[in-house]
This record gives sequence, C-alpha cells and structure tokens, in this order.
Amino acid sequence: MGQIKHMPTPVTRTACAREIIALRHAVLRPGFDVADAVYPEDDDPTTLHFGCFEADRCVACVTLLPSELDSEPAYQLRGMASAPDRRGQGLGAALLDFTEQHVITRTPIRLLWCNARTSATGFYQHHGWRIISDQFEIPTVGPHFRMCKQLT
Repeated sequence: MGQIKHMPTPVTRTACAREIIALRHAVLRPGFDVADAVYPEDDDPTTLHFGCFEADRCVACVTLLPSELDSEPAYQLRGMASAPDRRGQGLGAALLDFTEQHVITRTPIRLLWCNARTSATGFYQHHGWRIISDQFEIPTVGPHFRMCKQLT
C-alpha cells in the first residue's frame, strides 16, 4: 500500500510582489513574457499583496492597488490567481476573506473593485461582489465585467 502524501497547511499572509509574480504569470499571463505579469505599481508602498503559501510555494495570490471608483477612495483588486492543482479547495475564498479583513481592520478604505474575467464573475458574486458594467474586452486577456464590493 502506498502512503498518503499530506500537503502542508497553507498559510495566508501579506506578501511582497516577488513572492507572487511567478504564480500571477503562470496562471494569468501564460505564453507571455514574465514582465507582462508585473504591474508598474507592484513596488509602490501603498500597494498591498497577499498570498497563500505552502512552505515556500505560493498557491494563491492577489494584489490591491489604491484606485478610486466613481470618485470614492477604493482599492482595485488585480492579479488574483490560484495554482491549477489547488483550485476548488477553498484557497481563493480564504485569500479573498483575508484580504477583505485586512482592508477593514487596517485601512480606512471600504470599497473594492476589479475587472473580473467573465469566467470568474460567479466566484466573486458568491462572495458578495456585484457586476457594475456591461461586458468589455481587455486585449490579449479576453472578456471582463467591472465588479465591486462595499465592505462593512
């Protein structure tokens, strides 16, 4: 009989850009240069990065950029990704909850928004986000909806 291999318990925490860019690139920009997965604001001190880590491996990630929505202070959620072999295991939900709680407890911002791939809108809606735009196309990425969530 073979032994069951146990994965380390994921740790959700704040991160730095260099810890999450490889996953962001592999999941969201495959086939493109790694530089295409780097945001100009990644190293800005007001940018927030979060990740789920198993040992040193990033298995889920997200970035928040300060960015107004309809003249209201907000964070734009960008680059949310989960490792393909870890999808459907609640890591994305745990990471989103951790991120929202971080914003609530450590910042005055109460509004999040994102340009969500159409394939991800159900995930966000399940977590209280709402669609606020018609569908639009982001070149080289595909169809999206703008979504937002008011934090309480």
